[in-house]
Amino acid sequence: MLGHHLAGGQPGRLAPAPAEPARVACTLAYLDGVLGVREATGRNDGPAVAAFIRAGGGAAQAEWCGFLQRAVQVHCGLPYPAGAGGSYNWFLPASPRTVFIRGQRGAVEQVRVGYKVGFYNPARGRIAHIASVRAVTRHGFVTDDGNWGSGRNAGVHRVSRGRGEIYAGANWNQ
Repeated sequence: MLGHHLAGGQPGRLAPAPAEPARVACTLAYLDGVLGVREATGRNDGPAVAAFIRAGGGAAQAEWCGFLQRAVQVHCGLPYPAGAGGSYNWFLPASPRTVFIRGQRGAVEQVRVGYKVGFYNPARGRIAHIASVRAVTRHGFVTDDGNWGSGRNAGVHRVSRGRGEIYAGANWNQ
């Protein structure tokens, strides 16, 4: 996996959110509260993970990065897409919420704190992971990711990412 785990660390430079600061603050606070949630066996399981999946209508032990992002949105009274468990549904090319898709529209520099970002998986031929942007740094982003890691370490992590890792970005703060 790309990205570097920031073990309990805080990002060094936060970019100010351009709009809806209270909504972005709610998103970041919720993610602070679930940082450290881990899977029980590394098979998309465990009490908190199962709750994210179940609340989003997913099948037991489903990949849950999108379900975590849905939980954030619900908690903060923000919208989320139909099929939120599928990370690709957050970044539809025709959606006005989507500000960037590599090679199709916008630029990664348009992604801001509080936005959702998508990661392309070549083996699947689609976006296969989603995270929330916590900080914009000189060389990239710090994201809060669910379903990141492997084995018993899989869970909610804060990850440092280069700009080139981001495939899509969308503003779901409105």
